[in-house]
Amino acid sequence: MEFRHEFVQETFSLLQRRLLHFVYFIGGFWLVTTCLEWFVRIRFVVNDHDDAKPFSLLTWIGVNDLLLALGFIGAWHIARRRSTTNRQAELASIGLVALYGVHLIVSQYDLQSPYEIAWLMFAALHLLSSIHFPWTTYQAIVPIFVFVLVRFVYNLTDTDTPLSVDALAAVFGMLIGAPGIIVCSVQHEWRERNFGYKQLSSRYGMLRSELASARRIHEALFPQPCVDGPIRLTYQYEPMRHIGGDYLHVDRHQREDGSEYLSVVVLDVTGHGVPAALTVNRLHGEVELLFADQPDASPGQVLSALNRYIHLTLAKHSIYATALCMRVDTSRNVIEWASGGHPPAFLTGVDGTIEDVPPTTFVLGACRAEDFEPNESSLPFHPGDRVLAYTDGAIEARKEDGMMLRISGLRSWIAAERPSPGEWPNQLLTAIATYRGGSPIEDDTLFVEVFRPLGYQIKGKADATDDEQTTT
Repeated sequence: MEFRHEFVQETFSLLQRRLLHFVYFIGGFWLVTTCLEWFVRIRFVVNDHDDAKPFSLLTWIGVNDLLLALGFIGAWHIARRRSTTNRQAELASIGLVALYGVHLIVSQYDLQSPYEIAWLMFAALHLLSSIHFPWTTYQAIVPIFVFVLVRFVYNLTDTDTPLSVDALAAVFGMLIGAPGIIVCSVQHEWRERNFGYKQLSSRYGMLRSELASARRIHEALFPQPCVDGPIRLTYQYEPMRHIGGDYLHVDRHQREDGSEYLSVVVLDVTGHGVPAALTVNRLHGEVELLFADQPDASPGQVLSALNRYIHLTLAKHSIYATALCMRVDTSRNVIEWASGGHPPAFLTGVDGTIEDVPPTTFVLGACRAEDFEPNESSLPFHPGDRVLAYTDGAIEARKEDGMMLRISGLRSWIAAERPSPGEWPNQLLTAIATYRGGSPIEDDTLFVEVFRPLGYQIKGKADATDDEQTTT
């Protein structure tokens, strides 16, 4: 069972409390009955000199009762002591019940009571103890074994009973503990299962809280959408679990003439959940450092640096990544890109044409830096054009019958729809949720739209145009 240490600690705490209750209630009951018994013996037996013997009197109100009283006192001390160990509490509870059983045998023997009385009284005591103490099956057997063994030794002193009869009586005597043993077995199994459920529920609640915090931290790594300027960017992210292995980085720079360029990195790490998110956190730091040192790094340089880092640090743990690195430059009206095994993005022109932005090399981390070629490429990118990038969770979406959307299905959606600029990520994510129906998310899904709005006038160029008209 998991949580073994916590279960042992809870059992020890429960055993210590219940040992104290046992001493108070059973010890108090025994003290009252013993005082009454002493009174009766002294009143009706000791005054009758025919049966009174000094040794018997000493046994009745001395040794036997004194030992049991010391047992109760010792158990009380162990139950209240803060330094008590689990083993000491177990031995105290088992030993006290066994000592009480020996006390019943000695009392029966001295009083020459019927043979069955001690057995019945101890059976009742053992059942009560099994219900009260959080014993295991083995711990419940020990007091029965001690009681039967002592009873067997006492029977050996009875010369009228054959040895075989005494042995048979001892064997069958173990059956008096059957009810208590069964109770302990069922109770212990129930406690283990219930404790496991409680611990799992508690840990699940803690895990959900921690994952919620981790998700906030993870999503804080993502950039804010670019909602103004000559280049704009929007995105939507849906992790398979609370956190995932998709990542987006945006680096925006403006020139003195009013034009600007926008660098975009879309990463998809192998795996899901917490391990993938931890990998993303490492790559986030690497990408941030890279752009801090080289703000004008080309897509090929970014992809090469990421491949080197992943090959040196993550590939040894069988962790790889796909990446699409893009840079949109408004001064030259181009989009440059380098893609390492990433699904092809789609460039849609203002005239409705769709052109693939395919991978230029293979998965990051699969080869050494000196063997890696990013094969950077470029395409025209004018106002009104847009690029839609995504991670493989989009094309791996499945219907309830198992049919996968694939790249062709996503391309068909893009060709058939004409949403407003900036609305593609939200609309596609909604469409994929409808496509899946009730099927679970099988991978993290990230949609990124980069577009140039129509009619946006670059300030530097607008001023130059006005000056020319004035001169004319």
